[in-house]
Amino acid sequence: MIQLIACDLDGTLLDSNTQIRPSSRVMLRDLWKSGVMIVLATGRSWRTAFKIQQQLGISGPIIAHNGGYAFNPATGADLYRRGVPVTMAKDMLDWSSQHDIMLRCYLGYNRPVIFNFFTPSHLSRYLRPEDTLLSHDGSNLNIDPLEIFLFGTTEIVPFRRHFGIEGPGYELVIFDHGDHQEINICAPQVDKVEALSYICSHLGFARSEVMAMGDGTNDVAMLAWAGTSVAMGHGAPESHVEANYVTSPTSLDPVVEGLRWAMSEKLLVPYRDRA
Repeated sequence: MIQLIACDLDGTLLDSNTQIRPSSRVMLRDLWKSGVMIVLATGRSWRTAFKIQQQLGISGPIIAHNGGYAFNPATGADLYRRGVPVTMAKDMLDWSSQHDIMLRCYLGYNRPVIFNFFTPSHLSRYLRPEDTLLSHDGSNLNIDPLEIFLFGTTEIVPFRRHFGIEGPGYELVIFDHGDHQEINICAPQVDKVEALSYICSHLGFARSEVMAMGDGTNDVAMLAWAGTSVAMGHGAPESHVEANYVTSPTSLDPVVEGLRWAMSEKLLVPYRDRA
């Protein structure tokens, strides 16, 4: 019987406007209240994932930075982390400062987000309370960053040319958004499944008790590992191969569709029927 649900965000829980569908919110919160652990599993940063968890009105572990980090905001504890070596991160910050390229380093929950400098645009539109400048001696960057983030236009090419697509303890993942690109720098081959499997081992959940829901290529290993898996019909074909159930490509709420399928197969007990 399913006791833990690991749910991707973009393309799964979140709609095209990055909003939680109301019916998904109600159903997941009711399952959580009835005792099912709901674990958000995303490639996004810890602070974005935490914001979504708050909007759901639940608590418990979160997997962020594509599996490089798992934490529990309710206890403040880090559950799992694998980041970019801090010495390499400082090299990247130093080189980027010399070339007028802003980087941000995510260190984890209740820790600052370290920047080499703030652009005027960041100061006026995006600055958050935890955003902090790197100290002159670098002492406030004292742990391996979970992810180093860079976005822009002309900034991308020189950074990639200098550091390459991969190096000692890191790899670059590049996203093209048309008018700009972004680079996510993380530990090599991080995957949501490594954090999920660690959480389950740590908390005593068997794979057969885990349900995973996702839509992307970065969800494939998680879907394959879980005892029960649901892929979004509009998502990557690779995710469909590993799924026990694929939702309709035109589903108005694929998360609810997937949960109802699991209930119909008696893999998930409806919250109303739980003692």
